[in-house]
Amino acid sequence: MTLFNQIFTWMLVIFFCIVLGVFGIELNTTRNFLLSQQTSDVNNTVNSMGLALAPYLESEDKVAAESVINAFFDGGFYREVNLTLLSDNSEITREYPVQIQGVPQWFINLDIFPVITEKQTITSGWMQLAEVEVVAHPGYAYKQLWKSFVQLGTIMAIIFVIASLIIGWQLQRSLRPLARITAKAGEIAKNKFGDPIPLPPTTDLKTVVNAINVMTDQLKRYFEQQAKEADRLRKAAYRDPVSGLGNRSFYVAQLNSWLTESGIGGMALIKVDLISDAYENQGFEAGDLVVEQFANHLTTTIISDDNMTAARLSKDEFVVLAPNTDPEDLLVLGERVIAMVVDMQADPSELIQPKVAVGLAVNGGGNQKASVLLSQADNALSQARNTPEHPLTLIDHSIGDAAMGKQQWKALLHEAVAKELFVFKYQSATDSQSNRLHQEVFSAIEKDGNYYGAGHFLGAVEQLQMGEILDKHVVSHVLKTLDQDPSVGPLAVNLTLSSITNASFIRWLGTILDQHRRLAGQLLFEIPEGAFVRYADHTGLLTDQIRQAGFQFGVDNYGRNFQSLDYLQRFKPDYVKIDFAYTSHIEDDAQDNVLASICRTAHNLNITTIATRVETEAQLAHLSELFVNGFQGYIFSNTDKEN
Repeated sequence: MTLFNQIFTWMLVIFFCIVLGVFGIELNTTRNFLLSQQTSDVNNTVNSMGLALAPYLESEDKVAAESVINAFFDGGFYREVNLTLLSDNSEITREYPVQIQGVPQWFINLDIFPVITEKQTITSGWMQLAEVEVVAHPGYAYKQLWKSFVQLGTIMAIIFVIASLIIGWQLQRSLRPLARITAKAGEIAKNKFGDPIPLPPTTDLKTVVNAINVMTDQLKRYFEQQAKEADRLRKAAYRDPVSGLGNRSFYVAQLNSWLTESGIGGMALIKVDLISDAYENQGFEAGDLVVEQFANHLTTTIISDDNMTAARLSKDEFVVLAPNTDPEDLLVLGERVIAMVVDMQADPSELIQPKVAVGLAVNGGGNQKASVLLSQADNALSQARNTPEHPLTLIDHSIGDAAMGKQQWKALLHEAVAKELFVFKYQSATDSQSNRLHQEVFSAIEKDGNYYGAGHFLGAVEQLQMGEILDKHVVSHVLKTLDQDPSVGPLAVNLTLSSITNASFIRWLGTILDQHRRLAGQLLFEIPEGAFVRYADHTGLLTDQIRQAGFQFGVDNYGRNFQSLDYLQRFKPDYVKIDFAYTSHIEDDAQDNVLASICRTAHNLNITTIATRVETEAQLAHLSELFVNGFQGYIFSNTDKEN
């Protein structure tokens, strides 16, 4: 029970008791008055009757006496009249049945009025002539008391209702600052800080509100400082300070992660002689300025795919990892890099050869090692430097489905949706005690004995803007599965970037989730971190639809982007899946500190942190000490199943 309800209830009880007491006092006063009036009436009637009967009783005229009695008591509220003549002890008795109209029987049965009996001796001088006994009937008194009861009860009820409304309004008005404090406390418990509470007019509550506002501001600053510290550690460990791109450690982690997932795509190794010339001829400041300029152009105008990762390997060497990219797109990337450097050379005559070389390597999947792929890219770079007029070389080792073009993937995806060629696997995410948190849904296509994992076709899906088709199919399938067997859940579905930025998909998802609110605890959505960083408005619309329907969502690839982690405060996801780059080398103290910092940032916001690709008990034990709540990987493969 809320404080308002408790105070309001007790105030109503007290006020009701007061009203009831006043009602009882007023009713008792009316009852006493009617009783006194009835006694007086009976007494006056008996006295008047005695004076009227005396002459007739002296002459022993019984007929006249009866006439007097009838005249006195006909039509009155009297039950019985008994006249005893003392001369011969004869009696004259009259009984008058009285019906009380308009008074409920239960009210009469309360016996509020006692039976009033009046006896008197009729005399003439010193001689006693007769005795008269009159028994009154309280019908009139009941009728008047019932009338007063109804009128007084109605008035008291109206007063009670009006007073209750006034008390409730005033109490609510007085407790409004307390309601704000309660709501604010609830938000603080969920690490939502918001705007400060306005100071109330009540003196004693001003101190409380002031304290809460100060505490909220301090907590907000603490979390902001913690997020900044996590960003600082992350950037120090994984970001090149001059270019702002990832460093070699970050790139190697991303490369290993990509090769473990699918390895489909390619990479570009870039050597920028323009940068080395600037360092040698103009000094470090000029060289750093060229590096910064090149990195900005690379991230803003060259890399249009959110899955691409750029890093600086050395003074003048850069690398771009392009998962799920076909050779044609990789060549376009190389050409754009060369054109960009030519623009930076500022040569109006265009006679100077490009001071850059680009080596492209395409990987065909499989268990390719990182060192082998880097060697291929380095070999392509060497060949490119041997053709300075057009320093671009591509080495393509893709075979089979990895060599399929975009249109082939498009046709296959449409066919897979139309003919239900998709198959789904589930991988469990559990806590350290192996209690299942949820299962992640992995989709693949099976056709003619060939198996195409999501890593093979996701690049084509994003480039062809087919994410809406794929995600609608997967979400519909998962909802159907949960309808048939809710115990399978909770299931986590990954959403593509092209769907997240598609207004049509957002509307569709909001509608279908609203129709399946009963499954709110069984379905979760995983959204890549890049969506929160680059497409915050679109992602906000999507997460609003998810929240309004009662469902939950998480962040995939948490920490991959070097932007601030402040988005956690705005979107408040239910969980985050740590990017593999942070968990691949936890034996390194610097990377260990970064992992602990970014996990602490999420943990302190009551956001579950999940590490992926946990393969050994040692990893599990170490990650458990670093604010990691959930784990997903081969160590839990015995809980996975295929649908």
